[in-house]
Amino acid sequence: MSGAALAANLGGIALFALPGLGLTELLAPARRLRLQHRLGYAYLLGVVAVGGSLFVGSHLFGVPLHRPAIAAATLVPAVLGLAMWVRRRPRRGTERPARLGATPDRGRAWRLLAGMVIAAVCLGPLASAVSRPLQDWDGRIFWSAQAAYMRAAGTVDPPVLTEAQWFVIHPRYPPLLPLAQVAVQEIFGAGADDQFYRALYVAFFAALLLVIHHGALRASGPLPAILASLCVALPRLVSFGSGGATSANADLALAGFYGGALVLLLEERPGRVAGFAAGCLLAGAVMTKNEGELLAAVALLMAASRLLRRRPRLSIAVHRLGWFVAAALPALAATVLLASWRAGIPNRDDEGYFASLRLGELLHGAWTRLLPIVRGAGRLSLEWSEWQGLWLVFVVVLLAGYRALKRRLARLMLLAGAAPLAIGFAAYAVTSRFPILMDETWDRFLLQASVPLAIVFACAIEALDEPPVKPGLAASS
Repeated sequence: MSGAALAANLGGIALFALPGLGLTELLAPARRLRLQHRLGYAYLLGVVAVGGSLFVGSHLFGVPLHRPAIAAATLVPAVLGLAMWVRRRPRRGTERPARLGATPDRGRAWRLLAGMVIAAVCLGPLASAVSRPLQDWDGRIFWSAQAAYMRAAGTVDPPVLTEAQWFVIHPRYPPLLPLAQVAVQEIFGAGADDQFYRALYVAFFAALLLVIHHGALRASGPLPAILASLCVALPRLVSFGSGGATSANADLALAGFYGGALVLLLEERPGRVAGFAAGCLLAGAVMTKNEGELLAAVALLMAASRLLRRRPRLSIAVHRLGWFVAAALPALAATVLLASWRAGIPNRDDEGYFASLRLGELLHGAWTRLLPIVRGAGRLSLEWSEWQGLWLVFVVVLLAGYRALKRRLARLMLLAGAAPLAIGFAAYAVTSRFPILMDETWDRFLLQASVPLAIVFACAIEALDEPPVKPGLAASS
């Protein structure tokens, strides 16, 4: 790959990271994060902001998908964030107070080493993405093809999608990532065969690991958090497999949106700004893959459980309700926008699980295929060439650190991690392509569940270091 192509790929990351940093400057809970964690959320929010703005502008107002619209979608949040940063900058002569009495951190060297390993692992997919052409089947035939249609027509509603006579596989697939590809290709003037969007997907890998580290750090501690992040980073499938960082698939992105929203909803204090940030990530999940709508609903159900805890005073209940509404509105708006876009696209060459799903068929398939699905899930989860034993280690550590499940947060995260797997189970129960579909997709559902399951894993590691009986152990997080 030429130097110009390398620069375009790296510039594609900045195209979303810079407006995302602007948004984190505007959103107080994100602004208070450590820089590395803030970068992870900034990238995810930047993709939602740029891709979502192009979606709204093109579909509702007919704005062409060309450089002026893309530049505006990128610059507006970046400039607003910069203005906020300048306004909040400490005045001359003021200094931040020094941190006194810091205790020695004996595990810092090990955590630094683990962080260096994670960084080295991330460099591998990046080097591969900027030096080799895309070889991922789904990425070429779904997301990249859809992006090419949209870029050629200059609209999110290209005739090849809206006219039924054209052969298109999955024409109604959510268009957020194709729009992100269009933004990168258009801004940097890519030719028809230039793949300037490859680093876009690698950056989701790094963002996912940063979200995992942030959520695990808040839930457990420094050492369990870095160990959980390292364990997710090492398997080959996450970095180089189908659906991984070197593909042009949407599963890593969906895992980041879903997992980041869960962390903000379940670990941050309920507040409208934190809720809105989480809602933007849920909107990203809705616009990324079909199952994103279901996962957004699951995340909101998890959040609703915080509304029902105890019986708070009226003022606190109103505050929490405002937080929940702030989280739900962006996801609802994305769902309505997606439905409006799909209404003009005749569906063809698509499994159409939602349209054909019937309760009777689901129950019958779940009963008759229960054992084959369980056996297939076990075989695929333990496949060494893809996962290098990650899920076996997860089960062993969870069983040994079962006391972690006494915490309400760990139980909620375990349920949230089971949600993508349950969606897969339902699809396998009704599809006519079982077990072929399971062989193709089970690993991707595991990817989508990686953030909440990694946080549970970190909690279990922390529980291993606790005494069997701990006086005053709290049942909640």
